[in-house]
Amino acid sequence: MKVCLLSRFFDLRNGGIGRYSQELLRCLKKRGLEVRTVSQDGGIPLGEGGLKYLVYTAFEIHFKIPKSDIYHACSPMEVIHAPTPLVVFFHDFIPLLYLQEDYTRYTSRFLRRLRPWLDSNYFRIACSIGVKKANAMITPSEQTKQDLVREFRVNEDNVTVIRHGIRSELEPRPKDNDIFRVGTLSYLDPRKRIDFLIKAFLKADVKGELLIAGNGIDYLRLKALAGKDPRIKFLGFIPDKKIVEFYNSLDIFVFPTKVEGYGFPMVEAMACKKPVVTLSDANIPNDIKIRTIAVDDLAEWFKEPASEIDLESNYRFAKSHSWKKCAEEHLRIFQEVWERGK
Repeated sequence: MKVCLLSRFFDLRNGGIGRYSQELLRCLKKRGLEVRTVSQDGGIPLGEGGLKYLVYTAFEIHFKIPKSDIYHACSPMEVIHAPTPLVVFFHDFIPLLYLQEDYTRYTSRFLRRLRPWLDSNYFRIACSIGVKKANAMITPSEQTKQDLVREFRVNEDNVTVIRHGIRSELEPRPKDNDIFRVGTLSYLDPRKRIDFLIKAFLKADVKGELLIAGNGIDYLRLKALAGKDPRIKFLGFIPDKKIVEFYNSLDIFVFPTKVEGYGFPMVEAMACKKPVVTLSDANIPNDIKIRTIAVDDLAEWFKEPASEIDLESNYRFAKSHSWKKCAEEHLRIFQEVWERGK
């Protein structure tokens, strides 16, 4: 069986979707499967960022797809020209349900108008096409499955929930110092609400350090908000070889996001036996949220950071996330769809 994976990138340039695409490719190849890939890399040198992705999904991808036995769109944005039999992965519906992007940062009036359309309307068009063309649909959580059923009137029996994996080397290690450290890791954009964390840290006058890992469009605003406070450190992108060290340097991991389709960093922190703090109004998968310390006011919680959380149970939950298992469940669906189409 020849499988063709369609994605934007097969690396971390597009965050969680890139991680998923990368790990799925690696695990399927390790199983000895013949896998072809189609990505945005190379091709027509037109535009940057979202504009280039629009050109890729709406036009260029059509000329890149090789003949295969089954096709897997690693996100619904790749389905417009995808042949069948087709399996589609829906990570989340944040562009439809919770779009809160700040487009004023674009100096071009054209981009200020294009990006909201691309992020919401074009995404809805792609999802609608994906739902109609898909021979099977996959989501990473029950929450995303129910969003898919509700928004696109999909029969829930046609949707399979397959959890993401995490890196196997994520394990607890002793801290090498006694500095109290609060940390977070995410793409820095308004939806992640890192500004809430910085304000709370400053208001509570926490005796320790705040480590902020990741890059993104909100970096300059957050840097200005932190001022020159030496306790707040921006670490930038954390490479895989440093990720275990990062989590184990913390005492508490805070993830103040507004909404997530899944939330890799929370599970990764749990694998290192770190308590995870979220905000009560966060819309994240319930099986993850119930394992966090959900608070109404971060500043008040920092003043008295008491918690009742089962780190051992969270650790076992986190370690049940396996990319190998994730790939095997995908392969089972691929084979079922392929057999039905013969």
